[in-house]
Amino acid sequence: MNARTFRLIRLHTGMTQQGFADLIGVSKPTVSMIELGQRTITPVTIAKLARHFEMTDEFFTFVEKFDGISQIKNRKLSEEI
Repeated sequence: MNARTFRLIRLHTGMTQQGFADLIGVSKPTVSMIELGQRTITPVTIAKLARHFEMTDEFFTFVEKFDGISQIKNRKLSEEI
């Protein structure tokens, strides 16, 4: 698992970093550092995620929509420059 997937799981749930940290049993700074790529995701953290979340079709649809919106946003920003 990478930092992007970790962040997308949190965004999909609609949780703040603090709420997500509380749910999976880590600190808010840990969530922040993982999302920024400044800390690796340990097997223990992955196990904590697995207890609370499933990678459903709904999640993958969310990821596809997120990526599509991000691409549109990036395209608009590059056109403005």
